Amino acid sequence: MKAEKIWANFSVKDAKRTRQFYTQLGFTPNKQNNYPKLASFLFGNNEFVIHFFEQGSQIDEYLPSGPKSSEIIFTLSAETEAEVKEFAAKVKEAGGNIFQEVRRDENNYYGFAFADPDGHKFNVLLMDNM
Repeated sequence: MKAEKIWANFSVKDAKRTRQFYTQLGFTPNKQNNYPKLASFLFGNNEFVIHFFEQGSQIDEYLPSGPKSSEIIFTLSAETEAEVKEFAAKVKEAGGNIFQEVRRDENNYYGFAFADPDGHKFNVLLMDNM
């Protein structure tokens, strides 16, 4: 699989507050963000995307809320459903733990989530409905 993009996801208590905070710090809002429970910003010269999902949204499936954890989940983009399935098979074969099976989520995105042998979390996502 050739991931064209990678971005980070955090769980936050209040997306509006987070949006205000990072705007005040001078970060550029991600124009592709259309969800009220998501604050999304571009960081650095390469415009690395960090999404801040409000608790009570889809991120709750993957990350504990609040300061209990400093873990993030990196998202790897996929181009086709076949690529998602093939990569899931590779993860299993390599000894990864798939904790969210391949499926379409509530936003109709297709993908799965896994942890590496050390427990670091990733999800693979086909955003073919954009």
